[in-house]
Amino acid sequence: MKTRTAVIAAAIVVTCTTGAAAEVRLTVDASRVTGRIDERIYSHFLEHIYHSCNGGLWGDLVWNRSFEEAAMHWSASDGIVEQASTDADRRLTFGDPKWTDYEFTLEARKADGAEGFLVLFRVSGKDEFYWMNLGGWGNTHHGVERGVKGEKRHKGLKGCGEGSIETGRWYRLRARCEGRHFQFWLDDRQILDFTDDDARAHLAGMVGIGTWQTHAQFRNLRVTTLDGKKLFEGLPPNLQPAVPARHWQSFGSGKVVAERSQPFNGKVCMHLVATDGAAGLRQTNFCLRAGETYCGSLWACGHGDVVVNLGDAEQKLPPLTAEWKEYPLSFAPKSGDAMQIIARAGADVCVDQVSLMPNSWRVGGGLRPDLLKAVAELRPPVIRWPGGSFTAYYRWKDGIGPQSKRGSYPRAMWDDLDSNNFGTDEFIQLCRKVGAEPLIVINVGHRDRTATRADYIQEALDWLEYCNGPATSKWGKVRAVNGHPEPYRVKYWEIDNETWGMGATNYAAAVRDFVPAMKKMDLSIKIIACGNQGYSHGQFGIEWNNALLADCGELIDYLSPHHYENPARFAEGPTNYEKFLRETARDVAASKNPNVKLFVSEWNAQSTDWRTGLYCGGILNAFERNSDLVAMATPALFLRHVTAPEWDNAFINFDSCGWFPAPNYVVMKLWRDHFAPNLLALAGDPGPLNITATKGDRLVLKAVNPSSNAVPVELNVKPGFTIGAAEFMLVNPGGLEARNSLAEPNQVHPVPAAVEIAGQTVRFIMPPLSAGVIALEERSK
Repeated sequence: MKTRTAVIAAAIVVTCTTGAAAEVRLTVDASRVTGRIDERIYSHFLEHIYHSCNGGLWGDLVWNRSFEEAAMHWSASDGIVEQASTDADRRLTFGDPKWTDYEFTLEARKADGAEGFLVLFRVSGKDEFYWMNLGGWGNTHHGVERGVKGEKRHKGLKGCGEGSIETGRWYRLRARCEGRHFQFWLDDRQILDFTDDDARAHLAGMVGIGTWQTHAQFRNLRVTTLDGKKLFEGLPPNLQPAVPARHWQSFGSGKVVAERSQPFNGKVCMHLVATDGAAGLRQTNFCLRAGETYCGSLWACGHGDVVVNLGDAEQKLPPLTAEWKEYPLSFAPKSGDAMQIIARAGADVCVDQVSLMPNSWRVGGGLRPDLLKAVAELRPPVIRWPGGSFTAYYRWKDGIGPQSKRGSYPRAMWDDLDSNNFGTDEFIQLCRKVGAEPLIVINVGHRDRTATRADYIQEALDWLEYCNGPATSKWGKVRAVNGHPEPYRVKYWEIDNETWGMGATNYAAAVRDFVPAMKKMDLSIKIIACGNQGYSHGQFGIEWNNALLADCGELIDYLSPHHYENPARFAEGPTNYEKFLRETARDVAASKNPNVKLFVSEWNAQSTDWRTGLYCGGILNAFERNSDLVAMATPALFLRHVTAPEWDNAFINFDSCGWFPAPNYVVMKLWRDHFAPNLLALAGDPGPLNITATKGDRLVLKAVNPSSNAVPVELNVKPGFTIGAAEFMLVNPGGLEARNSLAEPNQVHPVPAAVEIAGQTVRFIMPPLSAGVIALEERSK
């Protein structure tokens, strides 16, 4: 790793060898304040995504503590193919891609989940297929859909009418492909007769089975030619052995299975039958440290001897009973990284709700200390929670009370099935610890086909009362029982997230239904409505905002737009977004509620290399310059476990033992540490620089140079502010590909840089592809 001196030297080399642009000459008048910057633009958004909360910020070390999350792969046993995860779009394809005309017959049974199952045919690639979607669209309709290479989403071709798939029943299925002609039978009843005359029709391909948010089983799979010759029969090849639950492995000569008939909580527990030898469950990758005590519990019932190991420490449970009982755990391991639950020979037990946490974390409130410190050092004025898309199915009542009795999130999402360890009380605790105001996003139920809007309005009112009601109110009393007698006084309430699929008219109607009821309960709250996507025009762009301002603008305090940028547009992206902000400011000023402000509740560039840092500095400057409109902003993602398969753009990136800041974290912290509330006018041409001048106790310049040339800068400060001293902190990692990592967490970080003062003139150089802050102290009079 380079020393600080070496980094500065490297920056000088880059400056000298890359060449320099023309000198930028700027003048600032510290007495000419042009706007007041709201520090809430430096807020953050905490979503339950990629183990940010469950398995991350919340300190319980056990993943899938309730065993509800099934293994996310296909397995086979006793002639049955099974996919037990309720994640979306799980497919298994097999056969010969050269098959043309054939019949595919099988039987399928839904075990659990939101929809039915998928039968695939003419599959020639991941995005090239047909599938028969049985019980799709919330288990309401059947229909055939086609995937085409190069198209982002598969397309519905022909609906087959209303239809649902019952849980626990075997269905007979048959698909027939003949040229462009496709037919399908459900329990010997033909439900599809369709010819695809499109030029993109698929004329050959394999077959397959699939699920969408459903745990399903399949058997008796057979493919024949149209004249009855067998092409395939039996089980698809290369299936993995069954795994009892995701993140857990079974071992020993006994039997370990997911049991659904008698769980302590939820739908699943683990059943360990050690008839002839031991039966065990194991979870690995714990970051165990010698000298720490680890405490937790598990729930168990049955008979026989059970021991639990953590690393090299062991604890034998007291005799079990036929009824579920909680058994405390306490370990002081010196080495190892695994937890094992072992039923010894002769035991027959069920286990559920396994938890484990370092005792030092528990005493401190249960939040993981290093990640809490990473959050606290950004000093977020507001934290938005729980989503994001996570809001779509979130039921807040599943996230309060004793953690072993909480309900799981209803579906697998973002590489996790959240066990709701981190709920309302834990979120408020986090906010209090870091000095942030809580902002809660409610679910209006537009994705729920089983409940009414009135149900969701009542749920929102109950949540509002839980947070803000007195301890004598119905839900305030529940909060008090949960250990929090004083109201939380949550001020900010957002009416769902990314509701564009509802259409502006329907969403405005929801706002009109929810807000008066919520205001009647608590007139002090501030209301946020879903804003537009990106910075374009169109039904989800600026026109969306204008429709809401016209239809329900008088009921809202903030509009909540989202914008994610291509990291290659780190230079022009902030400039284009600033144009959108100015246009939006004119629209708001002309609306019936000109007091509406923007809360840019999701923004980021989609990477964790230095491009993200440059973009971050540029868009934060845009927010500061448009302080008349932008009152709050929260980027995404905030935290992300490094095993996540997508969305590599998080500020805080972690594994079980440590974390590292991405460049956006580095720049945002630098900007936040130098926040000054008064926006000053800058005279002169900034050239390629994106730069702001602000004043608080100090006069501060925040500058981004997204160009490939060094830019010399001369800043003249008008009389009225006498320069006493200057500090220049520069982030200049030397290339766009620079990034931090767990192994090298400080490759991208700010270092002191040279700045020259001559009277009221300040000179410095912005190297190519750099971001920095110049802070000027005023000389004492």
